[in-house]
Amino acid sequence: MDVLNHAGHAFARYFSRHISRYYLLVLSLLLLASLTACDKYEVTVYKPEKVWDSYTLPTGALGGFSPIIDMEGNLVTRFRCNGFPAKLLPDGSVVCHSLKTGALEVPELRQVAADGTILWRFRNWSRNSAKQHHDFQFSGGNPVGYYVPGMDMIGPADGGNMLVLGHYLNKMSMQDIRLGRLLDDVVYEIDAAGNVLWEWHAKDHIDEMGFSEAALRDIRFEPLSSDWLHVNTVSYIGPNKWYEQGDSRFHPDNIIISSPRARWVAIIDRLSGHFVWRLGPDFSPGNPGSDFGGINFPHHAHIIPQGLPGAGNLLVFDNGTFSGFGDQYTAGRLYSRVLEINPIDASVVWEYRGNLFSLNMSSAQRLPNGNTFITEGLKGRMLEVTAEKEVVWEARGLPLYRAYRVPKEWVKPSEEYLQQVQSVE
Repeated sequence: MDVLNHAGHAFARYFSRHISRYYLLVLSLLLLASLTACDKYEVTVYKPEKVWDSYTLPTGALGGFSPIIDMEGNLVTRFRCNGFPAKLLPDGSVVCHSLKTGALEVPELRQVAADGTILWRFRNWSRNSAKQHHDFQFSGGNPVGYYVPGMDMIGPADGGNMLVLGHYLNKMSMQDIRLGRLLDDVVYEIDAAGNVLWEWHAKDHIDEMGFSEAALRDIRFEPLSSDWLHVNTVSYIGPNKWYEQGDSRFHPDNIIISSPRARWVAIIDRLSGHFVWRLGPDFSPGNPGSDFGGINFPHHAHIIPQGLPGAGNLLVFDNGTFSGFGDQYTAGRLYSRVLEINPIDASVVWEYRGNLFSLNMSSAQRLPNGNTFITEGLKGRMLEVTAEKEVVWEARGLPLYRAYRVPKEWVKPSEEYLQQVQSVE
């Protein structure tokens, strides 16, 4: 009877406090579907003297191709695959997936050359599927998967390892976190041959996540969603000043992940698997992050790599959406923001709000010139913002999961684009 009472109360709490989460996500999907006819990006702001002159690789939210556009919105080239997200390597190839449409789980990862040749593929994590979602990283020294001066990225086709964020579905008999099946987040590392070298399961570390008793009850009895954490980011910490100053929590091989549902960002010790640093989920007065209201449904949380302005700080797109469990739940706010946070004292170093608002998706990338490249996912908006918060480039188009700025020298333009450029000259 106690279990039934708890379940009944949890169900009531769910519909009184949490049903809006799914209602708004359904609205988001409907909005995405209504915009699928749009296949171009319109540049609405461009100040050439203030931008980082480069190309842009958007990853669409609903699948399709992976285009690369120039600063004026012209199509430079296109890969006939989509990614979750798509990431470009210095040799001009892209890592993407095998699906024609977007999905919350990817069965096969691929590395594809500029001419469309499939150089490498992987789907052997669980039940003939990579079960990849939201993120992955490369070996070679670059911890974050976007351009950093002096850092290389080595794709698996050239022998590099990959760090992959995946899923593992646990039956009720395999865990005691939730009454029902549990869709758990797993981080695993593979070599170029697809051998699993290391893996980490989130469910094994629930006691390190800072949940209150009320939050644990919410997780246990929530009736609809088995995707309890919905981790959306994984990257290495990489070389940084904190480790050089003696703080072992920031060892370059350690891994940072973020959970939008649970409302935390955390660093995992690569050797032990334990959490060694965490921001959230309790942002009550006096706790780290309470001064700026905490983070709500965060995306793309990562440490800015050495070689870029702000190196060592945490960069995160704070969506502002309702998140958290139990008494750690927050109704959110009607705006999003990008935060740069000192991870030692949890102080805000830089914040950009503008008119950002995206219920889900989105990202932020620090550029070599000190600007920040922002993806406002649901609106399909990309913008480059200076440290003084001036918008110096903006483009709009399809809803986006994540977009990256990439150096021009990484890209092999199509013949059509070269002809277009020559005709203008």
